[in-house]
Amino acid sequence: MILLTGATGYLGTLVLARLLEDPDDGPQIICPVRAADAAGARARLDATLAQIWREPGIARSKRVQAVAADLTGDLELDQVGEITHVLHCAAAVEFDLPLEQARAVNVEGTRRILDLVRQAPQLERIVHVSTAYVAGRAEGDVLEDVPVSGQIFRNSYEQSKHEAEALIWEQADSMPIVVCRPSIVVGEAQTGWTSSFNVLYPPLRAYSRGILRAAPATADGIVDVVTGDYVADALIELLDAPAASGTYHVVAGEDALSVAELRDLAAATFGREPVELVSQDGPADGVFAPYFRVHCRFDDRRAQELLGAAGITRPSIRDAFPRLMEFADDAAWGKRRIARDEVINSSQPC
Repeated sequence: MILLTGATGYLGTLVLARLLEDPDDGPQIICPVRAADAAGARARLDATLAQIWREPGIARSKRVQAVAADLTGDLELDQVGEITHVLHCAAAVEFDLPLEQARAVNVEGTRRILDLVRQAPQLERIVHVSTAYVAGRAEGDVLEDVPVSGQIFRNSYEQSKHEAEALIWEQADSMPIVVCRPSIVVGEAQTGWTSSFNVLYPPLRAYSRGILRAAPATADGIVDVVTGDYVADALIELLDAPAASGTYHVVAGEDALSVAELRDLAAATFGREPVELVSQDGPADGVFAPYFRVHCRFDDRRAQELLGAAGITRPSIRDAFPRLMEFADDAAWGKRRIARDEVINSSQPC
């Protein structure tokens, strides 16, 4: 049995889609869902399944169980003895939360998951989803298995995820833990599909509408962006790969965009004049603006070796960018819901 937290979030949804691709085969999946009761939890999970498939079907629905739970409170599962794998995707991802609120989910929620599955006699693997940006405002190369310390953080999300990793590694000797650090995650490469329109999407939406003409950014800033399919495929592999251990950067790495490249990609895609990059605060400043002033590069050699051996290759964000923006526009930048199978089917050749 797989314990999947954060199943109603974007990455959790992509993982769930992969785990349930064959509705008649595979492990049972149990999903803690924030809700007042079991009926509310099931309703939220069914809504997530409907984001993936317009008609999920009874077989898929039967393979996944929703449990009303809150990572900031007591967490109990009757089926803990059956759990063999844990994929911990749940997180408070808002960048402007007060630090204690972010810690309540990202640190204490992680602690509760570890405390729970410590009781699981069949446990084989825990995959904890962190973020490459636990490096904060570090500069230069950030290595996968070398702890980063003493950094300054851009927001409570980065700091609380860093603290969650520290908690994780306190338990590493007694539990089978792997940490995955994605960078900025956008839609899937082939279709552009996503259920989350944050970080890059708000400024790109403003630019596409002619609202954004200047942005507080540096031309040589590094914008490390990966597509959701790459991250989800990596998480599935990390859940099962016998050789997986330690920390993996699931990132663009050497292929990361510069701010200038992202600006030019956007200009070509939307047919607009390139946005002016300014050093001082400007109209696009806010919680996402610091990610256009990043000057570190995430090394991903360990991840490339492990994932490459499994046939998992990283899609080019440069090639995927037009489709990502096309889907964003089709989905009214998150205001119109489009099921994942709808857009997959529409992209298949006739």
